[in-house]
Amino acid sequence: MSRLLALILLAGCTPTSFAFSPMAKGVTSKPDSCAVEVLTTFPSRNYEEVGTLDFYNGTVPKTADAFKQVVAKQVCEAGGDAVVATADEKGQFTKGTVIAYTGAAGPAAPERAGSPPEQQTDTELPKK
Repeated sequence: MSRLLALILLAGCTPTSFAFSPMAKGVTSKPDSCAVEVLTTFPSRNYEEVGTLDFYNGTVPKTADAFKQVVAKQVCEAGGDAVVATADEKGQFTKGTVIAYTGAAGPAAPERAGSPPEQQTDTELPKK
């Protein structure tokens, strides 16, 4: 009985991890503490897909911030600048695409996870 209890306790303490599958060759890794962006859509600026992250073990992140805390080190090791997070039907972040920016930035800033999209104002007057 005590072994079963110990096994259950250990299973609950499993750190969250993601499996990385590389897609690009020749990308230089960055320091573990590099700046990482978490996006929910692919950016308008030029980028290269470095690899993918798939949920492997532990507790599935439910927010973009939690996802970032779990995968930031892997994104840096892969040489990425950002990760495009993909939520499943439950709203949990189970996948991501690691990207490295190339060339100059585009005119529009990418939408960041966790922030609402900017709403346009209506400048047209109502018809009478």
